[in-house]
Amino acid sequence: MSGDVSALDLFGTNERVAERRILTAGPLSAILEDGNLRTIRFAGVEVVRAINYLARDASWGTYKPELSNIRISEGLAAFDVGYDGLCAGPQGRFSYRMTITGKASGELTMEAQGIALTDFSTNRTGFVVLHPSEAAGGRLTITHSDGRIEETVFPEMISPNQPAFDIAALTHEPAPGMVCTVAMEGDAFEMEDQRNWTDASFKTYVRPLSKPRPYVISKGSNDIQRVVVSIEAKASVVRVQPTDTATLTLGRSAGHMPSMALFLDPDDLPAAIAGASLLGPAQEVIVRFDSARRHDKRSLRKAAGLAASIGARLAIEAIVDAVDPAAEAKIVVDAIRSSGVEPSAILISPRREFKTRASNLVPAGERPVGDLVNAFNAAGITASVGAGTPSLFTEFNRNPPTGDADFVFFGNAAIVHAADDLSVMETLTVYPSVIATARHLCPGKPIWLGPCTIGMRHNPYGQGVAANPAPSRVPGAGDDPRHGALFGAAFAVGVAAQAAAAGVDRLILAAPTGRFGLLNAAGERRPLQAVHAELAAASGAERCEVASDRSGIAAVAYHTGDGTRILVANLTPEDIEISVPQALQSAGVIEPSAKVATLRSKRLILDRYRTIMLTASATGRNSTSLVDSL
Repeated sequence: MSGDVSALDLFGTNERVAERRILTAGPLSAILEDGNLRTIRFAGVEVVRAINYLARDASWGTYKPELSNIRISEGLAAFDVGYDGLCAGPQGRFSYRMTITGKASGELTMEAQGIALTDFSTNRTGFVVLHPSEAAGGRLTITHSDGRIEETVFPEMISPNQPAFDIAALTHEPAPGMVCTVAMEGDAFEMEDQRNWTDASFKTYVRPLSKPRPYVISKGSNDIQRVVVSIEAKASVVRVQPTDTATLTLGRSAGHMPSMALFLDPDDLPAAIAGASLLGPAQEVIVRFDSARRHDKRSLRKAAGLAASIGARLAIEAIVDAVDPAAEAKIVVDAIRSSGVEPSAILISPRREFKTRASNLVPAGERPVGDLVNAFNAAGITASVGAGTPSLFTEFNRNPPTGDADFVFFGNAAIVHAADDLSVMETLTVYPSVIATARHLCPGKPIWLGPCTIGMRHNPYGQGVAANPAPSRVPGAGDDPRHGALFGAAFAVGVAAQAAAAGVDRLILAAPTGRFGLLNAAGERRPLQAVHAELAAASGAERCEVASDRSGIAAVAYHTGDGTRILVANLTPEDIEISVPQALQSAGVIEPSAKVATLRSKRLILDRYRTIMLTASATGRNSTSLVDSL
């Protein structure tokens, strides 16, 4: 492959990727990025995913600090970093002096000495420590502020609420024979399971959520915080080194590929109808119906016409108040009947789901979603009825649907807390835990997964999604430029690979048009459209297990009458050599235009964030290893 695509083609933005520097002191290493540390390793083993010092505004927006007076020194036995940081915006100004030291002995310290230059309104200002999501189920020792010791484990199923409070130190075993202790000073810390938002980490943060927020750091007030990581290796740790090439191995047939659905807001119907000929196939179009927004039978008819034009069925996402189930169901069912539309499914979305709330809480005066399911069934609707949330898995996990729905649904967004490229791709590793937790909460129910997007469709935690006029990599934004670029196509392959392996029933990755569209504002196909078309064509096909011996490769394979097709994506910022199937008949790479360019060479260097399609003939279908090492 050629690496001649631009940053705009890859990311949808010319914003420079944050500069990274690897700091080392003997067996201790860490990546310095934007003044914070990530991927902290000892003897090659990741012990802490990241330590960030951050400030969040009153709507949970994250300040991008201005760094100055940066100094870095490294030696064989130690490294030392210092800089000044300034967080400034409409809600105030806060500065801090950061000192970072790392020693070959396995001790790492970060200390921040902050001062408010004005009254500074914030929901959180201070250190955040991330432990890898791979720690799930492992032993954890908590030292509380009074010195009390608690022996527990990192949650296996995703915890909807904080699994640990009043934390002074955390001790875990990143590998057999290795012990890592993280001590935190400056205020009370507590932990949340960030997998709840598909972040690949357990987050320990300063200032308990039980305290009032936003709060104000008064002008002139000092705030000093410190994090100390201590690592002890009691035995030699053996680490498997990554291979230079990625070899794909096909296994047995396992289930079927999910059906593909597009989500649609009626406001976007004109653009969607205009671009219908470029969308490609789908099995379902899910249109939002909200009588409070004056959606009516005409909206349903137009949406049904769009769906029919791409060979899809129409499903209806009904936004309801959940106060009078019978009356609210009647409004929706009457509109369906008067429109003449026969929907394939009704997705019940209580309006309360648009804002976060405490676990297992139905607001006063409202009814459980199970009552709504019963009301729609009693109204004589013949379509399948699903229950869930228009928000993120977070809200589904906190308040799982009750009642006898035919299926359940929820979505995910990749930039709720962090928007750098690595963090976005890391969210894909959490999907198996998300789906397993959903099955645990709602056993036996088919799952409609999505929308699964990079940006946020709406913000349950603030007034709205973050503005992103540049556009750039902004946490909490609705409009993320990578969605429309090659990065977004690779991300979609990653979601599809996890969803297919987990056996979800429907997968929703995009809208027809708009900020989450298969088409851009000019009505042109985005790279994601090519991925979506391939997945939609594979709906219901026999899925084939596929694995890679190198991390950072996503692949999904399925059988056709002619053989086997495989979608492969590079989720990393590095080019990776990939072996190709011995029975390869043709291969193509998705281009920025969404066209698939033919590849003729059997030696593939899969460029960063690129996606290829491989086709193996039927003669190689039953081969255990379809890919030869070159």
